[in-house]
Amino acid sequence: MNEQKLINLIGEIGRLLLKYGAEIYRVEESLLRMCKSYGYQNVEVFALPTYFTLTIETHDYHTFTLSKRTQQNRVNLEKLYELNNLVRNVCCNRPNYHTLKAQVNEIINIPTNMKLVFWGYGIGTASFTTFFGGGISETICGFFIGLILYFFIWLIEILEINNLVCTLLSSMLLTIIAIACNKIGFIDNLQAVIIGCLMILTPGVAITNSLRDIMGGDYISGTARMLEALLTATFIAVGVGTIMILLGG
Repeated sequence: MNEQKLINLIGEIGRLLLKYGAEIYRVEESLLRMCKSYGYQNVEVFALPTYFTLTIETHDYHTFTLSKRTQQNRVNLEKLYELNNLVRNVCCNRPNYHTLKAQVNEIINIPTNMKLVFWGYGIGTASFTTFFGGGISETICGFFIGLILYFFIWLIEILEINNLVCTLLSSMLLTIIAIACNKIGFIDNLQAVIIGCLMILTPGVAITNSLRDIMGGDYISGTARMLEALLTATFIAVGVGTIMILLGG
């Protein structure tokens, strides 16, 4: 078995764990356990939210260092679940390189259920709008704003625009639509619609993961993710505030 290919593949699994939203301690522990399952004893891992470095002493006593960086990270719990199962399988069964490569490619190619995501946007925004005191008309408005946001965010992802800019533009768009519906008299409770629709943009997972990293002793990673969450919240506030000032919402 080619050691370099195997180590590169283990590193790719770590990169995918980061990309799909795994906690930093889990990425480090997964890489460490996989390497040790193949007999590498001297292993060092250092991970950040978008980067990690893996250093291994190979069986012929050479030092091999691998660095990986991820961009456009996006939480995907289905792929994350499969990757965690793959890590457990590697630790228990030590599959050969070709088998492991096939399993990694299979996880990468898992299709996203876009219909489920599409309706999730609409149902999510409608539910939060109702939760924050919206009536029937506000709920309907929130539902359709959620569907529009789905297509808008999908377009932004195709254009590979920065996540913070995507959040800013999305918050501005939903505020424009909500104010327009209020101006024509379709809705009365403007605040319920705006707040309800903003809930799908709020960085709840980022805040949770940052606190988890800090509690686990990964202060650099936790602080970085907390900063990302605070910046996201700031961009949401700027987007909504700007439109409300301009349009008088």
